[in-house]
Amino acid sequence: MFRGFRWQLLTFILALLVFLTAVAFRVIRQTAVPETTPVPTQALPAIAATAKPSATQTAQIRATPAPAASPFHGYREGLVGAVSRLNPVFAHLNPVDRDISGLIFEGLFATNDYGAAIPRLAERLVTSSDGLETVVELRQDVYWQDGVPFGADDVVYTMSLLGDPNYAAFSSSAKFWASLETQKLSDTLVRFRLAQPLASFTNLLTVGILPEHVLRGTTVEQLAQHPFNLAPIGAGPYQLGELGVNGDGVISSILLQRSPLYRDRLDAGDSYQISALRFTLYSNSDDALDAYRNGQIDALANVGRRQQLLSLPGARIFTQLQSNVSVLIFNWDEPLFQDRRFRQALALSLDLPAIVSAAHADSPLIPGMAAYQSSDFWTRQDMERAQRLVASATANQAETPSEDGENNSTPDAETNNGFTILVEHDELMSNLATDIADSWRAIGLRVDVESLPDAQLQDRLQSGAFEAAIVTQNIGSDPDLYRFWHPAQIDSGQNYGGASNDVISELLEGIRQADNGIIRQRLLQEFQLQFAELSIAIPLYYPLYTLAVRDTIEGVRLGYLGSGADRFRSLFDWRLASRPS
Repeated sequence: MFRGFRWQLLTFILALLVFLTAVAFRVIRQTAVPETTPVPTQALPAIAATAKPSATQTAQIRATPAPAASPFHGYREGLVGAVSRLNPVFAHLNPVDRDISGLIFEGLFATNDYGAAIPRLAERLVTSSDGLETVVELRQDVYWQDGVPFGADDVVYTMSLLGDPNYAAFSSSAKFWASLETQKLSDTLVRFRLAQPLASFTNLLTVGILPEHVLRGTTVEQLAQHPFNLAPIGAGPYQLGELGVNGDGVISSILLQRSPLYRDRLDAGDSYQISALRFTLYSNSDDALDAYRNGQIDALANVGRRQQLLSLPGARIFTQLQSNVSVLIFNWDEPLFQDRRFRQALALSLDLPAIVSAAHADSPLIPGMAAYQSSDFWTRQDMERAQRLVASATANQAETPSEDGENNSTPDAETNNGFTILVEHDELMSNLATDIADSWRAIGLRVDVESLPDAQLQDRLQSGAFEAAIVTQNIGSDPDLYRFWHPAQIDSGQNYGGASNDVISELLEGIRQADNGIIRQRLLQEFQLQFAELSIAIPLYYPLYTLAVRDTIEGVRLGYLGSGADRFRSLFDWRLASRPS
């Protein structure tokens, strides 16, 4: 019956099968869940920038969460804080930004384990005999992470941002950068001209350089809110791989991957063997410590109390002095503090090794600096001499001129031997101030302690509304202490107490201008001797920096720390420990 329609029937059956297959494929496509992948960093520039975002606003840029992946093979560290701008021009404003930016970007110079500046993007330099001009020759084997060659245009552009008058809203160093003239001589030569000689100029050139071809025409104000800050392109050993986010869309981790172009440099060799670094962000130290204990991260640096880091399981502990010194300063407007004998008495009455539980200070410089020179004056307690000096300084102050030859005393100076120590509202700092006050009461002085929140403390320091105060001075990588102790820095710098001494001032000026390293070191050593002899202030202690690293990471060492980011200075030697099979 169907014999005459056989070919038509076969055609109908084939058409029906094709139709059913197409319908089934369409249904599968509609119901399948697309695979979620990490957002590559190059996709981030499309994000609209907001007007001068805060750290929280910047961190709330959304990215697609990464899927579950195979075990991470690299270095994992926990950081407390949030990402704001991965940009060397602004990184000093946020420790998290500074840690990560230092791995993505490089400066013309970097600091070595002794705090001295060594070439990085620079090949060599030549300085004029008057110290005002410096010509820097740039390396020719450096490429940006997008493959574009590094050159003089990048240096000139970066310096123009630092010298922009609007940069003053972001940095106290803006005044210096505005006075610096930068000129491109060729693609590999840049000339700098200073307003006055500055021996530490190369230390300032450690600031990371930005790619001009990416940011051409962008002002410093525009850059502060630019998408580049979360999609940086540097010339350093690592490049940004991914920004991980939590369920609220807030950046919770940063993945850095080893830059293949960096390893193509002539001197790269087998450096930077760890191919990936992952930084996980936590809102508080307790969460970060728990993450280490749970095996989620491999390292923590200066998180929580030092004792908490020392007790972490499976951790090797590395300790170094921070580039800070806690100093007790005097208000030199007070007649008593203008008298050298009184200041010496205060120093001699303290037993700092007993009072300070950390590393007690014996210089206004940091141990590890090439010019550092200790003095036992700061640790030699002599109560009898201290009492004699106090009696001498207070008995007839009305007839005793200050060390500058002026009589600034009052008729009742003999009984005016009381004052207050101003200190930050912190248990450890308050206890330290109390111990110091007790020592000074033992030589007949009336001493009180007043603790204030940090913001109020800074207001009092800036206005000079104090008698004595404990402050922390951030020395950094350069031993130039001009901003702390020169009279020219009373109003615009950090000479809060108005310290003024001709010998100290001349030494500070010489240190700044010395064009010979040996001469500069001798001046720095003389400065430290005179600082103790004149008792300009009392160095108290050096804060400790503690890095806890799981024993799966080898090759770690700490040199001089100009900032916490310098813990990665030896990263080129780090490696993952090999495990027996």
